[in-house]
Amino acid sequence: MSHALSTQQTQQFHDDGFFVLRGVLPDEAMRPLIDELENKIDDLTKEAVSEGLLDVSKTFDDAPFDRRLALVCDACRERNWIWRRLQHGKYKSPGMFKLRTAPVLLDIVESLIGPEIYGHPQYALRAKMPNHEETVVPWHQDLGYLVPEDAGETLFVNCWLPFVDATDENGCLQVIRGSHRFGFLPHEKLLDMADHTATKGIPEADIPEGEIVTCEVSKSDVLLTMERVVHRSIPNRSDTVRWSLDTRYSQLGLPTGRTYTPGFVARSAANPDQVAKSYEDWVRIFEEAGIALDR
Repeated sequence: MSHALSTQQTQQFHDDGFFVLRGVLPDEAMRPLIDELENKIDDLTKEAVSEGLLDVSKTFDDAPFDRRLALVCDACRERNWIWRRLQHGKYKSPGMFKLRTAPVLLDIVESLIGPEIYGHPQYALRAKMPNHEETVVPWHQDLGYLVPEDAGETLFVNCWLPFVDATDENGCLQVIRGSHRFGFLPHEKLLDMADHTATKGIPEADIPEGEIVTCEVSKSDVLLTMERVVHRSIPNRSDTVRWSLDTRYSQLGLPTGRTYTPGFVARSAANPDQVAKSYEDWVRIFEEAGIALDR
C-alpha cells in the first residue's frame, strides 16, 4: 500500500512550506528506536549512580518513557549530565535506521522529490526537557544550518516525527505559513541571556510577517517542512519530555550542504543496488569514509 501524497496535499506543501499528515506512521516503525532509547536511559542512569551523581533510590525505574528522563535529570547532582550524553544529532542504531527508512516515510517523500531519495546526513534526535532553556530553538530555516551557497537550490523534505504527543504546552513547533517564499534569510548566533549559550537563528528584525501556526501533532503524525520555511521550537512548560526525530531527505545527486558527512541512498528506482538495506550498510558508509561512529 502506497502512502503517496495526493495532488492537493502536495500543492498545499508547496504553498505553505509545510504540511501535517495525521495517523500515518505505525507504532512498529517507531518502537525499536523508543526501546533503544529506554535502554540507553537505563544505562546512563546506572552510570550516574556509579559516578556518585545520582542516589540509587532515585532511578525511577518504573516511570513511563515521557517522564523518566526528566525525573532522573532533576534528581542528578548535575542536571544536564545524563541529558547531554543522550541528546545529540548523530545517534546511530538499528532502530534509527529502521525509522529513517520506513516505507511510509519514503512514499511520502517520493511524492515530493521523486524516486531517487537520499537520506540526508543532517538529522536530529531531540529530548525537549521541561523548563529547559537549552532546548528552546529560535526562529530559523533549516537551510541556515547547512551551507546555503552549496545547497541553496536543493529541496529538502524534513519529516518531523513526535514519539509522544507534541502540544503547545510541551513545546511543539510553530511555523510561519508561506515564509519559504521570502527566500533565504540572514542567520546569526543569538545569545540566550539565561545561560549565556548561543544558537543560530534569524534576527528579530528579519523575521517575516505571516500567520504563525502552532503545529500540535500526535504520535503517528508526520509534520513535513521544507528547508526555507521559518519555524521554531517553543518552551516546554509541562512536566514531561517531548521526544522527537527530524529526518531529512533530498534528491539523490543534488548538493546536501554537508559535504563532510555522508548520508545514504534510501530509495532508488534507477540503481536499486546502491540502496542501504540495513543498519550494517549505513555503518559501512561511515567506516569507508573514515568517520568515527557516535552511537
